[in-house]
Amino acid sequence: MEANQLLDLVKRFNENREYITNEETAKMALVVPFIRLLGYDPNTPKEVRLEYAAEFTQGDGKRLQDRMDFAIFDQAGTKPLMVIETKPLGTDLMAKSQQLARYIAQMADLHFGIITDGCHYLFFGDLENPNQMDREPFFSFSLEDTKTDWSKVAKFLSKFSRDSFNAETLVTDAENSRYRQAMIDRLAAALKAPAENEGFMRWLTEEVYKGKRTGAVMTRLGEVAKEAIEPALLRVMGDDFLDKLKERIQRLRETTETSGELPQNVIKLESAKPFEDAKATPAEEKQRMAIETTQEELDFFGLIRDICGKGGTNPEEILYRDTTGYFNISYRKPTKWFLRFFSNARRKSIVTWVPAEEAKQLVSGFVIEEAPSTFGVSRVYIDNIAQIWALKALVLRSLELSKASKDEVTSEAAAALKETQPL
Repeated sequence: MEANQLLDLVKRFNENREYITNEETAKMALVVPFIRLLGYDPNTPKEVRLEYAAEFTQGDGKRLQDRMDFAIFDQAGTKPLMVIETKPLGTDLMAKSQQLARYIAQMADLHFGIITDGCHYLFFGDLENPNQMDREPFFSFSLEDTKTDWSKVAKFLSKFSRDSFNAETLVTDAENSRYRQAMIDRLAAALKAPAENEGFMRWLTEEVYKGKRTGAVMTRLGEVAKEAIEPALLRVMGDDFLDKLKERIQRLRETTETSGELPQNVIKLESAKPFEDAKATPAEEKQRMAIETTQEELDFFGLIRDICGKGGTNPEEILYRDTTGYFNISYRKPTKWFLRFFSNARRKSIVTWVPAEEAKQLVSGFVIEEAPSTFGVSRVYIDNIAQIWALKALVLRSLELSKASKDEVTSEAAAALKETQPL
């Protein structure tokens, strides 16, 4: 499974969510495509069985039929691998998860169950006791979470695929996932409110403060700890980021000195061939060969093209140019850029022509700052490319400014754009 396949599912959800009004629609519009992404064919009952019936024993000993929306079996069609229970969009899935517990309890070979409303997916297992479902899911994701790292989700889900499913290794992976999530939650809670976590404060201050720890002292140290967290995180992330940024700037300078312009690959559609110079110098050819256009960059290009198309621009007029420093998105010709995607740093970012203050009014929930004048006008930091949909207004505004400009503004003039718009 690839991240772009999950992004397609995200797109499908966003385009159809208002029409997904019941459980059956959620199944057909989202859950069946999800099952296909895992490599299983919903039209092959040997492996995927709809409304699969299993006997459930009540507390009074009576045995009743219990039906599962989807039961997925191994390739031989004999051993259940997992079950999927679907609920209407917006259902409290945790409150309904006990239905999965019944399935896992009644089928000795079943160890994994998924409950979903088409948007949110909760993965449960019997990691603590065989055939007794754990209280909490060991993994979950949501199609509407703009901060999701879809590459990581795709990597994890691949372990549940038809070709890779292995119950033994999955149990270990599921346990690790649960432990990891618990650690993330504890770290996040401690960093968000350090004074409220006695154990964290004890560890943090044991080599810092040697005096008597009265209530007043600990309150004071808690405030100091809160002030220290952000600089500490910036130090951890910043050094590596700045080193990589310096390397990219140096490569850009070397490229400019040797070839006069950045090497470029420009296409209109994914199937089209890049434009090529009639004759490239050895230095240009060397730089061009060093460029590797990643799948993430192509996915980014596809998302931007979709946004621009929905905004009224012909998608075929949206081009890309890959360079050693960043991924350029332009309108009609390479010099009319309106977005620059920096994906190689620890923190991904997008540079636009929109002044920073205006950008902050267009979108919320993102870190936005003035960009280095060498690259553009404003920079917005993102966690992953799925967040691009939340930046739609900013993308279209930058495109609008690019259309209004006569040509690409030189790097020396970029600083002036922070106060004036392109002509």
